[in-house]
Amino acid sequence: MRFRGTWNVCRIAGITIGIHPSWLAIYGLFAWSATVAARYFSPDQSATSSLILGLVASFVLFASVVAHEFAHALVARRLGIPIGGITLFLFGGVATIMREPDLPVDELKMAIAGPALSVVLALVFYVLSIGAAAVNWVWGWTFCFFLAWANGLLAAFNLLPAFPSDGGRVLRSLLWMAQSSQARATIWASGVSLVVAAGLILAGLYFTFALRELRGLWWVLIGAFLAQAALTMGRQARIDLALERMRVRDCMMKTLVPVPANTTVAAFIGEVAGKPQTGYPVVDQGTLVGLADVRHTSGIPLPLWDQTPVSTIMTPIARTVALTGTESARDVLNRLHERNLSELPVYDSGELVGIVTQESIFRALHAARATSA
Repeated sequence: MRFRGTWNVCRIAGITIGIHPSWLAIYGLFAWSATVAARYFSPDQSATSSLILGLVASFVLFASVVAHEFAHALVARRLGIPIGGITLFLFGGVATIMREPDLPVDELKMAIAGPALSVVLALVFYVLSIGAAAVNWVWGWTFCFFLAWANGLLAAFNLLPAFPSDGGRVLRSLLWMAQSSQARATIWASGVSLVVAAGLILAGLYFTFALRELRGLWWVLIGAFLAQAALTMGRQARIDLALERMRVRDCMMKTLVPVPANTTVAAFIGEVAGKPQTGYPVVDQGTLVGLADVRHTSGIPLPLWDQTPVSTIMTPIARTVALTGTESARDVLNRLHERNLSELPVYDSGELVGIVTQESIFRALHAARATSA
């Protein structure tokens, strides 16, 4: 997840740290909370001393949030999953994971890493607070105790089973293990998340209107954010489930028109291409050498069409992955994305029987959903 208007602050271990302007509001709220805590535990402190404690403690807390997200990011990197960066925003922090893990156990490792680090930080600050209390350093005790409490609360909140928070991802990974389907697990996890989000919203409304405590509004905002995220992920998961159930043979283009490798782009566009749901294997002396697509011609200037052979714009067959037709459409979409390809060949007993593209997959998905509606 990446937000518009984010300020990139620095890079640590190759990971960009960014701050969204909305983070300033939550920073101010936590600074105020730490200041209030300082005045409560040590009334003899001056207003200036309490304010400094609040500002510094809040800053260290969000450094702890960055460390929490770094735990996720470093585990993801170890698993070979690319990281887009870490952003601090209104609801804390988020690490941008560029793709979903391939295995449920990998997701479990990634999800649990952040809360585990927060628990460790809570224990470290708690031990430091004991040391500060032992030497009667009230300012230091207040500072460390607040951070111990805040990191513990951070770990506990993140372990709520509200997808896509850490606890929701832990829940999804366990459901994924049980059901052998990431999409079905996501649908169930999203449903649980909506229940948790509704509970937070109702509790927030109770605090706000029955007890007249404004902190309830914060619970309402968090609940609304989690509900919106759960609904979005649930809708995507239902599409993913349909793609999981669809086989490549159900969505490939079966009408194939061979194109000689020396055919010019002009001839390909003007005389061959254009037939609906048709694939174009490129052949050279009877040997399959690539796959052609009208979209591949977009980078060729019009005056050069008569001089450019199709072989220069095709996807070489050596770059593709051979499919058998039994793979799920979802797996094929992932392969197309990972290899940055437009199409893949489908074989049966060594013979090319079809070509599958992202468009052919979603065309078949749309037709299937329209039929079942």
